[in-house]
Amino acid sequence: MSSASAPRLKVVAMPTGWLTVDRSSQVHGRYFGQSIRVPVWSTAIVGAQKKIVVDTGIHDPAWVSNFVCPCDQAPEERLERALKEYVGWSADDVDIVINTHLHYDHSGGNTLFRNAKFVIQAAEWEYAGHPLPTQATYYQEFLIGREPLAWFRWQFVHGIADIVPGVRVVPTPGHTPGHQSVAVDTEDGVVLIAGDCANCMENIVDLVPVGIVHETQAEFASLRRIRQIADFVIPGHDPNVVPGSAGIVLPSESRLPHVQP
Repeated sequence: MSSASAPRLKVVAMPTGWLTVDRSSQVHGRYFGQSIRVPVWSTAIVGAQKKIVVDTGIHDPAWVSNFVCPCDQAPEERLERALKEYVGWSADDVDIVINTHLHYDHSGGNTLFRNAKFVIQAAEWEYAGHPLPTQATYYQEFLIGREPLAWFRWQFVHGIADIVPGVRVVPTPGHTPGHQSVAVDTEDGVVLIAGDCANCMENIVDLVPVGIVHETQAEFASLRRIRQIADFVIPGHDPNVVPGSAGIVLPSESRLPHVQP
């Protein structure tokens, strides 16, 4: 935003636990058999008209370890504590939660936010009720809150949508059909909170999809979209993001390789 009256927005990445996965799940076609421990990022947007959190991490590391993959979480990585330590908020202070998608590691803390409105692409909500069998484990209705009362706390969007001045959601399908990323205008440039459209910067820089994909062609298009609009990126599981930072600088388009899928 170029207006002198535009709010000064700050983006703060918060670690909320760790997953131990095969590295090929992060970068398609690479690193088979290599185990890697990756962070689960939640992000706070500070200085906007509303207090906003993007993605809410895991709800219980023991549940994740039993049903999905090994998971650990230090006490200070619990989302309630991370919010307090990094931005000074309680969960009840938060006005808006934006979920990039509804997998367990991006919506697990939704139930903490008793006063928030939740923003999701309508396509993601529909898919979460009937996912591909290969993704069924990643969706848990008790995390999404599908009882009738909770339904009215959701704001369903269709495509690009401005949430508050300086914050918009951008469709980035591929990992799931209704996946969205969040673009935030800051003084230093556009920060793109990528969710799992990009697990790590390697996906964007090399134009290589993530390992868990619903539609590969859509994933390629979404990675290109990120290249076009972002100055900084917070990938969903990149260990190179510095806690408390606004993510990783994306090389300019002229310095990125032009790769044809």
